[in-house]
Amino acid sequence: MPRELAALGRLHREHVLNPITALAFYTSIDGQKYLLAGEDTDIKVYHVQTSHYCGQLPVFRSQSIHGIAVPPVDISEPSSLVLVWGGHSVKALPRNAIENLISGHGTQRDLTRGAVEARAPDWIFDGRISPFGENRIVLLTAHNEVIPAHIDHDRSKLVFDKILSPSRPILYSGNFFWLSKECVLVAAGTVFGEILVWKCHLGMTGQKQDCEVLFVFTGHEGSIFGVHISPEIRTSTGENLRLLASCSDDRTIRVWDITERHEAKDLKPNEYDTQTSDARETGFGNNVEVSAHDDSSGRCLATVMGHASRIWQVEFPQDQHLSRTSNIVGLYSFGEDATAQKWNLSLNLPLSKLGISSSPFKSVAKLTHQSTFSNHSGKHIWSHAIASKDDGILIATGGSDGKIVLIGAEIKNNSPSLVDGSQVLDKKKATAWSLTDVLRSSRTTGAPINNQEESEDISESLPSPSRSTKPKNAKEAFNRYTFISDRRLLAATNSGRIFAGSFGDDLNWIELALPDEIGQIVFSHALQGEPQARPLAFIGTSNGDIYCYSESGGQSLQSLAKVDGKIAGIFWLSDASTSNNSQVQFFVTVLRNTNALIVLVNSDSLTTQQINVILEPGFMVTAAAFIHGYLILGSRKGIIAVLSQGEHGNYSVILTVEVHRDEAITSLLPLRSRDGRPRSYILSTCRDGKYRIHEISTKGHQSSAVLVHETLPPFVSSVEGAWFANNREGARELMLCGFRSSNFVVWNESRRHEVATVDCGGSSRSYAWAPIRSQPDGFRFVFTKAGQMHVFSQTHAPHRTLKPGGHGREIKAVSASTGRYVATAAEDTVVRIWEHGHSEGEDEGEPSGLKCVAALERHATGIQALKWFGNEYLFSSGGNEEFFVWRLNKLESDDFTGLAVVCEAVFPDRSEIGDARITDFDVTCAESNCDDGAYKFTISMVLSNSTLQTYAYSREAGFRLLRRWTYTGACLTQVRHLGNDHILTAATDGHLAIYTNTCEETEADNPLPIVTKLHQNTIKALDVHQVASDSDGKALEFLIVTGGDDNALGVAHIRITPNSILSSSSSSSSAFPPQNNEAKVTVQSKSVIRSAHAAGITGTAIARLDEDGAIVVTGSNDQRVKIWRLAGWRGDDKKGWERGVIRAQLLEDRYSAVADAGGVEVFGEGRKAIVVGVGFEVWDLGF
Repeated sequence: MPRELAALGRLHREHVLNPITALAFYTSIDGQKYLLAGEDTDIKVYHVQTSHYCGQLPVFRSQSIHGIAVPPVDISEPSSLVLVWGGHSVKALPRNAIENLISGHGTQRDLTRGAVEARAPDWIFDGRISPFGENRIVLLTAHNEVIPAHIDHDRSKLVFDKILSPSRPILYSGNFFWLSKECVLVAAGTVFGEILVWKCHLGMTGQKQDCEVLFVFTGHEGSIFGVHISPEIRTSTGENLRLLASCSDDRTIRVWDITERHEAKDLKPNEYDTQTSDARETGFGNNVEVSAHDDSSGRCLATVMGHASRIWQVEFPQDQHLSRTSNIVGLYSFGEDATAQKWNLSLNLPLSKLGISSSPFKSVAKLTHQSTFSNHSGKHIWSHAIASKDDGILIATGGSDGKIVLIGAEIKNNSPSLVDGSQVLDKKKATAWSLTDVLRSSRTTGAPINNQEESEDISESLPSPSRSTKPKNAKEAFNRYTFISDRRLLAATNSGRIFAGSFGDDLNWIELALPDEIGQIVFSHALQGEPQARPLAFIGTSNGDIYCYSESGGQSLQSLAKVDGKIAGIFWLSDASTSNNSQVQFFVTVLRNTNALIVLVNSDSLTTQQINVILEPGFMVTAAAFIHGYLILGSRKGIIAVLSQGEHGNYSVILTVEVHRDEAITSLLPLRSRDGRPRSYILSTCRDGKYRIHEISTKGHQSSAVLVHETLPPFVSSVEGAWFANNREGARELMLCGFRSSNFVVWNESRRHEVATVDCGGSSRSYAWAPIRSQPDGFRFVFTKAGQMHVFSQTHAPHRTLKPGGHGREIKAVSASTGRYVATAAEDTVVRIWEHGHSEGEDEGEPSGLKCVAALERHATGIQALKWFGNEYLFSSGGNEEFFVWRLNKLESDDFTGLAVVCEAVFPDRSEIGDARITDFDVTCAESNCDDGAYKFTISMVLSNSTLQTYAYSREAGFRLLRRWTYTGACLTQVRHLGNDHILTAATDGHLAIYTNTCEETEADNPLPIVTKLHQNTIKALDVHQVASDSDGKALEFLIVTGGDDNALGVAHIRITPNSILSSSSSSSSAFPPQNNEAKVTVQSKSVIRSAHAAGITGTAIARLDEDGAIVVTGSNDQRVKIWRLAGWRGDDKKGWERGVIRAQLLEDRYSAVADAGGVEVFGEGRKAIVVGVGFEVWDLGF
């Protein structure tokens, strides 16, 4: 194929979401803290306190950043440099480049003026700028070499000095620590499980430079992925200690004592060589025979197994403040399991004995796990940064998902502080109360909860509570809880006592006065909707009495009503369709009775009105809500019942929906409709771990409840409740809570991250929870554990997302809708839907134009392909013959602003073994009904077992097999529909095959496919566009573009002519005669661009068709994005080229940030392209 070059320079990368490979905290001249994040070739700068994205600084042309070094703040001679490295590339940036970016001064060229770049002789693992001034630099290479460097200002060049090394093993990790102006301490972790600790004496100009080996440690059973040298630690006894932490492929963390002592002897060169040689005899482990008098043999202080998979990094915070009574050192680890973990190192023996233990392998300290931070999805925390302050530790983590998270100190929401009276709540507080403690506190308090004016008591005075500080009996314990508001708590015992707690500096209690023989107590369930103007809690008893207690109440209950029978449950009825704050309503069920009550209470006068409700037999109510006149009830058996009011005023069932058999509905939350668009949406949570949204409607006399959204959040096994919180921008965010194993978890579904985790022991206990309404991440949780009442309060989460992320694994499929959505799917089994056209970008981080609006987690295997139909349907396929049909809905709600998605169908026709992959599929609409939105689709799918099968699908009828073919022994990789009657496939043998699909399968043999070869091996990418037909308007023509594993780009022009209009004229093109009066398929032209990329082409997309030809975008594993113009494929070229010869012109050739590219898709009316793989990037094509 003739090939030309033309560099237009129009291609522009407008956004990248890649793994975060380097992080460093930076303190500006005015004392503000910023975070420098290395994402691909650029540094992005964020303000820590406000999360404001300041901008990005280009560093390298085609090399991702692996490390950033910023000199310490508290040094006498601060450096004017910031050091950046990646691979062999090293760059020293002037500090004013960062300052100008922060302040918004200067152009892009000005920001990089004064930067010097050089190429190191080896891969760089660590780099440091001298804290002693002079802008001296040291680099550590992959072969244990230290390269001192300095900047020659006269020549504006980074100059490498003499390379220093005691030996050259292959390293997987390394770390520097400046000891003095002329000496650095080096720790190096090798491929073979050794740790080398040595000094590098830099010396002054003209003086001798030297290397001094201190220790060689063995013991890890795998390669050393991370090492870190601690600062010198001043212990409680006044001694100085320096430690080394290491982590390995064996999932262990080890801490070593590398303190230099006078009695320690340096290793001589021959001793060092002997040890390393012996250690490599079998590769890993304790292969060196050691003795008790060997100083290095007892230096391992502690070992612990950590993380669920490999551990990539460990680090000691720089400021270690030990107490006078204990020697506890903090340590953090970061792993492949995408978690950061905190450890405490407790030093058990006197420090003078460390390093000379009588047993060479006996630990003299202990590593204890403190907490786990699971803030990333998928796999890998690739980078981190730690800053120490007087008020704590600030940690930043960057993951493979492209997300940046801040943990620890300075993590605050920018919403107003919650003020409780004159007290501002702590950000996080947990307390435990025994019954005796509460009795003692209530006796001490002995007064109303606050000084607010008491409401008028409409009942007779109840006797004062007992002033005893002892339980009534040995078995008395707390068994019921409820929150009146986020400031008041009620707790009851199994002996009929009730205590009211008030949150302030401490939790203060009073015991309430109760009637004699009140019996067992039932509290009202938490209010799910908006808070009431006058918060109340309702108390039911076993003899049918109902009381209320207000937030401003003293020590007395108010009598409200009495029912016949034992009260089984009391439920607040929240109603999103009304704003009447003067009336509250609650729902009361009676044990073993089908009659229930709605009680309406005037919150000012506490007068009541009752309405009867008739339940189905055996319907045990677990949740209740009102919306637009409908009473919605949830049951223990997973059924939602819709009730309406009849002529006589009573409520009866008009509709039931089985949500999940035998799994309880835990809460019901009405959603507010948009102004002028009344819609009845109800959100339900269930113990099956899902939450759902149904739309309830009535047409004529027929009522229906349509499932419009169903999602399985990744955080829990049981969802217990939901509410909406206002974030700092005023937008509504959906919050969920529930249980995961022994933990109670609060989850922000809108931003998809954990807000809090409380180890409560699991769901088999009494508990209650309440959100703190004025704080987005604030909530309270009370539960019983080990006979005590535990109260957890939090005003904001211990972490904050600085930059949102995406998939945590390699993206394998991408598809763009005809409208505003792009879907991506990855090895993490998640389908993410992104909405484009957001010029304002995300709420967090830099503007991107793409916002994740849904994450679908139904697949159990890696996803292979995605396809859209309009903006309404999304189809996905994966391994184990998984195929799902997703229906999308945009709700008319002010509360739920995300994208509502429901899995409409699951492919049922799996093979007997069911282990094949559905490698690709295509979907076309065969019939549509605009009135009711019903569609009928034709779906063709290819499997890894060489099968091609076509189905008819509709929502009502499901899947119906139309035809099945079997290809050769090669695996089918791609499939496209060519009109209604033909199917195009591509395979691992490099061939295209065209099948006729004109009728349903019969007993007769299927016609043989039409086959033509295009590539030498696997066709990995395929795009097809129908081009303009001939003047007769009946023949179909298609342009086919393919990408192969042979690095070639293939082009074919195919014409399909029905038999009815076949002419007798001759043609120079390759024609396949029709079979059984079928259409004739003609390959008008085909050609291949050899070596179009330097690696396999994994993505092709036709961006535009015009008179001059076709514009095609390609992506490859060589990390290049190219744009081609293909001409001559029509065979009617007017420039005198040979007929049937396709010409290719390379318009653009750019470096791509995406490794392991999985696909390319064009969207935005052909003006933009997205490349997916390890992350994704969006390109403006410039057309």
